Amino acid sequence: MKKHAQSLKIDSRRIIAEKGKVFTVSAYNQSVYGEKIKRSGGFYLREWNPKRSKLAAAILKGFSSMPLREDSTVLYLGASTGTTVSHVSDICFSGEVFAVEFSYDSFINLYTLAVKRNNIYPILEDANMPEKYEFFIDEPDIIYQDIAQRNQVQIFNENSKKFKNARKAMLIIKARAISSNRPEKSIVNSAIREIKDFKVKEIINLKPYDIGNYFVYLER
Repeated sequence: MKKHAQSLKIDSRRIIAEKGKVFTVSAYNQSVYGEKIKRSGGFYLREWNPKRSKLAAAILKGFSSMPLREDSTVLYLGASTGTTVSHVSDICFSGEVFAVEFSYDSFINLYTLAVKRNNIYPILEDANMPEKYEFFIDEPDIIYQDIAQRNQVQIFNENSKKFKNARKAMLIIKARAISSNRPEKSIVNSAIREIKDFKVKEIINLKPYDIGNYFVYLER
């Protein structure tokens, strides 16, 4: 298990990193959350803000095992308003992104984004209960979870049990959502021990882009 890679090597032609910034190659000249967009050939480069997206922060911190491919089917838990979902949609342009969000207010923005893109499928549901949405979803090969709940690892385990075809996963451990008075290292180590059926391949502290949150890359 490695803490994080030192050099930025992303095995995907849909992600470009230069001069300390990261972009996704997009067919859409539409800003989703105020990000900058510039033209590049027949496509657009959407700047991926690491302070708004933990996956972008992980990339800039050296995440070197990006599992997302152009035809990936992704189960995204905790989609919120669709900030990171939109970039995952860029990368998996011929795949599918099933985006689960429980907050109705956030879901409205997520749905608006999905109307404009043909590979995002928004689901208004509680990720604690995957049995309520499993029949909507084609077998995902990747799970991405970013949920600020005390039982976040249990949520991941329940979903990974339902969607056994998912061989790779990216899990955000939000330490302060689990405990406000224990040391972060202790919280993260305990959370990792609770993960079932997956092996930890990388752990990245997202500081300074995101305080108290850790990006964990997993494989079955």
